[in-house]
Formats: sequence, C-alpha cells, structure tokens
Amino acid sequence: MILEDFYQRFLARLEHFLSSEYWLLKLVACCVALSLFLAFPPYTLLLDHFSASGAKLDAWLFIHNQAQDLLHPADYTLGVRREAMVFRWVLPALYYLTGGKLLVILGVQFALAVGFIYLLGRFCYQLFQNKVLTALVLLAVSNIFVSVWSFADVHGYGDGIAYFFILLALTSQKKWVVGLAMLVAYFTDERAVVAGGYVLIFWAIIQADRDGKADFWSILKSMFTGRSLMVWLAWVLYLSIRMYVKYTYFQAHHYSAVGLPVMFENQHRNGIGSSLWTAFEGTWLLLLAGALILKLQKRNWLLLLFVLGFLVLITTGIYVHDIDRAFGYGFPFILLSVAILKRHTSTPVLTLLLFIAMVLCVLEPQVFTMGYNKIVWLEPLPVKGLMVLSRYFGWGIFM
Repeated sequence: MILEDFYQRFLARLEHFLSSEYWLLKLVACCVALSLFLAFPPYTLLLDHFSASGAKLDAWLFIHNQAQDLLHPADYTLGVRREAMVFRWVLPALYYLTGGKLLVILGVQFALAVGFIYLLGRFCYQLFQNKVLTALVLLAVSNIFVSVWSFADVHGYGDGIAYFFILLALTSQKKWVVGLAMLVAYFTDERAVVAGGYVLIFWAIIQADRDGKADFWSILKSMFTGRSLMVWLAWVLYLSIRMYVKYTYFQAHHYSAVGLPVMFENQHRNGIGSSLWTAFEGTWLLLLAGALILKLQKRNWLLLLFVLGFLVLITTGIYVHDIDRAFGYGFPFILLSVAILKRHTSTPVLTLLLFIAMVLCVLEPQVFTMGYNKIVWLEPLPVKGLMVLSRYFGWGIFM
C-alpha cells in the first residue's frame, strides 16, 4: 500500500497546487524551472563564442554571413554544415532584424520554448478538461528532448522555433495561422517539411476516430480538406521558392552528409539505439498504448497511417547525423496518442499511464546524440555549477 498511498498523495497535492486562478501559468513556470534544473543549457559555450580567444559556434558565424547577403553568403562551401543552412532563413532574418544581437535571438527562442509548453498545456486542458491530467502531460513532455533542446540550443540550429510553430499550426483553428506557421517552420529547418505530414496524420486520425469514419476514402479526403489544405499550400509555396533559389543561386547544392552512406557508418549507427529511447523516454508508453488501442479497435487504416508516419520519422531521422533533433519533430505522435487514450480509456487508467510516463521522463537524464555519434549529457544545475566552480578555481575535477 505504500506506493498506492504515495501515488494518491502526489495527485492530491498536484490538484491543490493547480487550484488557483492562474494555474496554467504556474504550471508552465514550474515545468520550465524543473526542465532547466534537471538539464541546464550549455551557456558556457556562449561565453567562449563571445570571447576573443574562445571557440566559435560555426552556425552563428554562417548565419552572420547569411544576414549580410542571403543569396550570396560568404564562406559557403559543400561538405560542411553550411551546405545544410542555405535554405534556412528564419535565424538569418532574426539576426538581421535584431542587428546581430545574438542574446536577443536566444531570448526570442527561449520565449518560444516557454510558449511551446503553454500551447501544449492549453491543448491538453481543452482535450481533458482536467488540470491533473494536463499537468502530468506537461511535466512529461517538458523533460524530454523536444522541450529541453528548445532551451539548450545555443548553437544556432533553431529547432525550438520550428517546434513551436508546428505546435501552433497543429492546435490552431484558423487556416491562415496554420499556413503561416508551417511556412515559418519549413524555413527554419527542412525537417519541418517532413513534419508537415505528421500534422496531416494527426488531424486525419483525430477526425476519423471522432466521427467514426475510418475507411480509406474518408481518411484520404480529410487529408486534403479544411486545415490540411493549408499544409499542402505551404508545401507548394516553400518548395517553389526553394527550387527557384536553388537553380538560380545554388546550382551545385547537395547534402553530402545525408543518405545511405551516413546510415551505415559505424559511428552513426552506434548512436541510433540510444536516440530511439532518449528522444521520447517515458512517452514511449503512450505511443505504444495509442497504437495498441487502434489495433484492438480494429481501426486498421488508422493504425497503418500511424505506423507508416512513425516509420517515416525514424527513417528520415537516421538519414542524418544529428538523429535526436530529427526525432524531436515527431512530437505530434505523442499528442495523437494522448488524444486516442483520452477517448478510449477511463480517467483512472489514463491518469496512471500518464503518471508512469511522467516519472520516467523526469528521472531520465537528458542524454542525446549530437551528430557523428557525439553523445552529450545536459548536466543538472548543481553539477553544472560545480563544473563552473572547478574551472574558475582550477580544481581540475572535470577534465
């Protein structure tokens, strides 16, 4: 009975914590604080970047060049990371608009990371009409890669911006917001172009499950109508602009670090297994439960769509070196699983599943693969503080 008592006391205290008028803002603040405490961002890299003799963050150097001349950036060469950045225009635009104030850009990115958690909380409460269930989802997701990386990315990659706008599009009822948000995400990183398909899958399965129309033609129709049409229009506009710019200004452009050679490199392959776990951690329980429900309900077309979409996520993820960043774009599948569970499970069972998933996500250290099998651990704040003190006083504890 000890574990049962702990579980009930935890839920009771959580419900009491959420009893105030501004409960969602309090919850978001708590999630942000916990996420930063358990996986503190590598801000020391910024100190080196701003130092005259310190190591520079290459992506920001190239973003500076892009902001000066987007279509003729200096130091553009193939075979390095810069070839992947020539069609990513959101960060150069922010760099230009802020006059190159890097800290302001990171402040915007931080605000959007907080906004991601807030949007997620608003979506969950609209779905559940239950503060405790909403809190469990937020505590889980705010401590997995998709949220942690949005705070920790000081390198100039911008995935957190894309994550926010994908979630904004996914949760908005306004078509123009959907189209504009997806365009911003596309021009932040190409992975968002693939993630547009995950948004279509999310809406199609939710609508089919709600309306009871899970046949092939109904599902197909839903993927080309309503808000889904805006995703297609954003795709057409983005690809048209990209193709024109490529054949006019970057005729020799290609991705040298993408494809089968990358997949079968030993250094790359060795990191795939850990990335599959660390990108989702405890939310794997929700993903598997959601798929199982579709199977047990004999919603075969919906299950096929769910599985195929997730296979696309895994395949496109392992086609590149920084696997976890690619897997992070699969967060719509987590929300989809949560929505399926809400519809087909009782509140006590759903609460227990979300509680277990939350505990796993909070307790799991934030470790991820950052390209070329470089394993990174985002240390908790006390460890990070000890590292700074050791460096300052020359203790030599961390070599």
